[in-house]
Amino acid sequence: MLILIVLIACFIPTVWFQLSVRSVFYDAHVLGSTKYTIGLAATLVGLFQGAAAPLVYESLAEITYPLPESLSASVLVQLNNVTFLTLLFAVSGRYKIMNLLVVIAIGLSIVMAALARVSYKRRDEDERKKREGNDDTQLNNITSTIN
Repeated sequence: MLILIVLIACFIPTVWFQLSVRSVFYDAHVLGSTKYTIGLAATLVGLFQGAAAPLVYESLAEITYPLPESLSASVLVQLNNVTFLTLLFAVSGRYKIMNLLVVIAIGLSIVMAALARVSYKRRDEDERKKREGNDDTQLNNITSTIN
């Protein structure tokens, strides 16, 4: 739920930024903009995107639990790198389409996060091990008291 809130909070200033600059669909900006409003929109996007990143990594680690966290994190980093390099080279110099693609990517991220079902297998396993450890400790205490 928190990941959806953060992604939506990232989407809103992204759309605000998109409407404050020239776009593929229109040559003049729709919303009045100054360098301060554009800077504020970009700052908010960065803030919320940075807040979403650890939540995405944790969710991915939970979804792929039997696999090590390092594997799921490295796959996600590799996917990010390939995506951004593709965007850099594919739309280099065409900033209007780049802004639109960022809005679409964040929108798709919201949809995918809403459809994802995260079960906390890793946390449940840690809690089970902790309980078993406490049970073993209590059993050892009882056994030593009897002897």
